Amino acid sequence: MEPGLAWPLSSEFWSNIMPNGRWKALPTWEQNFCFLYLINKRIIMKFKILILDDEQIVCNSLQRILENKETDIFTSRETAEARRIICEREIDLVLLDYKLKNENGLNFLKEIREEHPEMPVIMITAFGNVDLAVEAMKSGAFDFIQKNQEPEFIRFTVKRTLENLRLRKEVQELRKSCLEENNLPEIVTVSSAMQKTLELANEFAKTDVTILITGETGTGKNLVGNYIHAKSMRFHQAYVSINCAAIPRELMESELFGYEKGAFTGAHERGKKGLIEQANKGTLFFDEIGELSPDLQGKLLHVLEENKYFKIGSVEPSSVDVRFIAASNTDLEEAVAEKKFRMDLFYRLNVAHIHIPPLRERKEDIIILAKFFIEEFNKKFNKTINDFTPEAQRFLESLSWPGNVRELKNLLERAVLLKKDNVLRLEDFGDGQMKQKGYHKDETFPSMLSLDLNNPGKDNLLNTAQKMIIEQALDYADHNRSRAARLLKIPRTTLNFYIRKHEIE
Repeated sequence: MEPGLAWPLSSEFWSNIMPNGRWKALPTWEQNFCFLYLINKRIIMKFKILILDDEQIVCNSLQRILENKETDIFTSRETAEARRIICEREIDLVLLDYKLKNENGLNFLKEIREEHPEMPVIMITAFGNVDLAVEAMKSGAFDFIQKNQEPEFIRFTVKRTLENLRLRKEVQELRKSCLEENNLPEIVTVSSAMQKTLELANEFAKTDVTILITGETGTGKNLVGNYIHAKSMRFHQAYVSINCAAIPRELMESELFGYEKGAFTGAHERGKKGLIEQANKGTLFFDEIGELSPDLQGKLLHVLEENKYFKIGSVEPSSVDVRFIAASNTDLEEAVAEKKFRMDLFYRLNVAHIHIPPLRERKEDIIILAKFFIEEFNKKFNKTINDFTPEAQRFLESLSWPGNVRELKNLLERAVLLKKDNVLRLEDFGDGQMKQKGYHKDETFPSMLSLDLNNPGKDNLLNTAQKMIIEQALDYADHNRSRAARLLKIPRTTLNFYIRKHEIE
């Protein structure tokens, strides 16, 4: 028990709720109040349970057994209705009949596991045997009960499942609060390639395996490393990042391993904690791991294999519990072939591999990222930009982005900083930027005119074509008539004539 507390709250408990020791600054009454709040939150947490059985009498019976102040019970006799209830009511637990009237319950179980992998399912059946239970558990069921079992046993099975679910929800809440507290950046994406990368990251986050992240510069390797840490069970511990290319080689060892008092001339009298020690219980991220010197590669390999390291000047090894994530924008396999990187270290790092696709291979992310950065820079520079013109959008989508997301962010930061009104236009990116990036707006007018020459109508197709191409040019030029006239290679007066002729708004 912590001194002065009325309840047995350990340092570990408070460290989970308020990292970095900030709980110690709370007065005793506030610590007690927080404890009561958490207990109260735990008590009033309600769970939504769906009972799916083709016999109404079974549904009613189970509902009577399970109904209490912590549960909201829903019943269904058909899978179609059950699907609707699961989506609309955000169901927490499903009790599923093994043998439905028109469908195999196992098939619906597999469907639930695919659509809602975190949702526990308890199979229920009138025919209990070991083979059925094993089959259900293999298909992803959390537990298995018989309809004729005692009510107390059914309550116990459901309560045990809900307690497991409650624990997961509390961990998720704690993780969410830690993410908000640390103000971690978001990963913004709609592309299928990046979604697959995040799915892989989520799977790796459940384990403590060493991960190698590869990708071009500016793709967000450190961000993905931070994402994995936040999704792992180490989320409330330190995430330490080191850029191997930014620290001189002669200083890298002391930065990484630290040193003892008097280890060398000029050493601090109290010694120094290395980054490995700082990351103990947490995650250590190595950016540009390929820049690590050969001698340090060997020492890092020893840490990975033995979970021990030597401080400079120490004769006794120190134990450490760290999750290692390494990143590189170069081909490490090629570096191994050229004897620039240790083969054994490469294989030890490459237990799990994540590749981040470059921005040019996920064009659909460009605009959503641009909007995200605009919102960020609005807050930073006190701006009110809320949109950008179609021509500006086409400009952003047309580039190859060799610097990837970092380049996009830097370009938008400059544009937002200098913007006076609330709409970003093509000219806001500057003629120098467009010239540097090889963009020539007058040469990119798309050809999208499509006419049905077999149209039986009486419309003059020539007039229709004129109207369509003028409307297209005006739209492309953001309704700037001078720019539209330049695109069409006609005088502005001629354009005005056709606008009036075809009654174009």
